[in-house]
Amino acid sequence: MRTAARLYRVREVLETVGISRRTLRVYEEVGLIAAADEEKGVPLYSDEAIEALRRAQRLRADLGVNLAGVQVILDMRARIEELQRGLDEVVHFVQTELREEMDRYLRREAKALVPKHLAPPPRPRDE
Repeated sequence: MRTAARLYRVREVLETVGISRRTLRVYEEVGLIAAADEEKGVPLYSDEAIEALRRAQRLRADLGVNLAGVQVILDMRARIEELQRGLDEVVHFVQTELREEMDRYLRREAKALVPKHLAPPPRPRDE
């Protein structure tokens, strides 16, 4: 069972990430983040939005990346994460199929084995 995701008011976002209201507004205008919900007309932001803001701030402050670059990098990161999820699903599917095929093979082999009392005696070794 999933617990409800935490949502943050603007003031909490500004304090948590350490940005100004103006910077938050600019990031929303260019589409870097969006409010996850609203409560009485007040935008509420998700943990994912907080993390995107932190990444954007690190890219801008530490690497001097402009907003367009930040957008490209965050979009690429999201695509990579999506591809990784798809790859994980494929790996899980293949593992499941291999496990099932191995089980079927072992069951067939177990049925094909001749009981010892019906098998021919072992041949003597040449010494």
